[in-house]
Amino acid sequence: SRFAAHLNLDEKANEVAMTALRIVARMKRDWIVAGRRPAGICAAALLIASRAHGFDRHNQDVTKVLRVCGLTVMNRVREFEATPSAALGLDEFHKRDIQEEADPPVFIKNRIREARARAVQENNVELLTSGALDNPHFKGNHAGRWRRPRALTERQSQYTEMYEQLETELKEDKLDTEMVDAAKREDLGIEDLRKRANPLCSFLRAEEGFEHRAPNGISTLHTQISYPRGINQRPVILPNQATAEELVKPAQKPEDKLNFEEWKKGVLEDADDEIDFLFRTDDEVREREAVFNAQNKEYIESQQQRENERLVAEAEKRAKEEDELAQEEGRRRYLKSSRSRKRKEGWDPNELTTEEALMEVVRTRKISRKINYDAMSALFDDTGDFATDLLSDKDREKQEKQEGALGAI
Repeated sequence: SRFAAHLNLDEKANEVAMTALRIVARMKRDWIVAGRRPAGICAAALLIASRAHGFDRHNQDVTKVLRVCGLTVMNRVREFEATPSAALGLDEFHKRDIQEEADPPVFIKNRIREARARAVQENNVELLTSGALDNPHFKGNHAGRWRRPRALTERQSQYTEMYEQLETELKEDKLDTEMVDAAKREDLGIEDLRKRANPLCSFLRAEEGFEHRAPNGISTLHTQISYPRGINQRPVILPNQATAEELVKPAQKPEDKLNFEEWKKGVLEDADDEIDFLFRTDDEVREREAVFNAQNKEYIESQQQRENERLVAEAEKRAKEEDELAQEEGRRRYLKSSRSRKRKEGWDPNELTTEEALMEVVRTRKISRKINYDAMSALFDDTGDFATDLLSDKDREKQEKQEGALGAI
């Protein structure tokens, strides 16, 4: 609310702030907050909330207040637009809580990049030009900008030239230092040594044994689509292109508890005091946990209460679904037996009896989910009318008199 007060929202500042808080919570659930600075998330949430409440606010309005880059705010807004919550209205967004979580934006971006790499590798021009692999955060020409070749800037060209020069110098230095030893061991000339020599280190590529060569690009009618590269400017490696070493499962357990006393035996004696200062003992950990739990007792209880409510709601939902399935199964079973009985006796199967009419009313009006269809069927005889054997003698005589009077008429 402190930042919302600087956006000139009048009496709706508190409402916008509450909507922004709910948007931040939704972003956290959709993996947009992970790894991002809080200022950018807060700015994007305030911008979306103010627009949802009818205020005409722009990127510069929130960037001045929170002191963040406008491009960062735009990226967070686009990432939120790709989630299912962005399609909800303001009232529905406050009332409805979507249970499904969206995939992280980086995960989606990497999967699209891998799909492009696979399409280039398979020479699938139709898929590359169809627009299915375009950036979902952009529209129009910007979405297909990845197809156009990207020219190197002047600074990038200078860096590339500098790295190539450094690599050449390192290679020559290595040749000079190894020339004498190599000449003594083997009868080789200078040119042979130059052919066999490898650079001491490379600024442009990985080691040759693990280098991934990017396939050639695809030429279309309008442009040249190159093989995609990752953030490190290296060709994208698909899952089926991993080396044998990378496919080996790790020997270390994902979660394991370190035996601190055993590990400490391998540490130098001079570092004992420093290790004791950096690491806490089990007693210190328990004391700090007790202090934390005491200071945040209300928060811990509220979180536990919310978790219990969530579990109760899930249990009620499952019970409701099971009851509805059981009720529907019971209804279908008795309708099937009733229709088969009608066919045997020569009746019209589509004509509803008293029993079927009552069951249809119960089903359509949803009077209760706890109906015992076995007990209900006992109220009717084989013809589908009310059974008289359950009535008392007085009620049975009264009903027989009424039927006799109707027969005389």
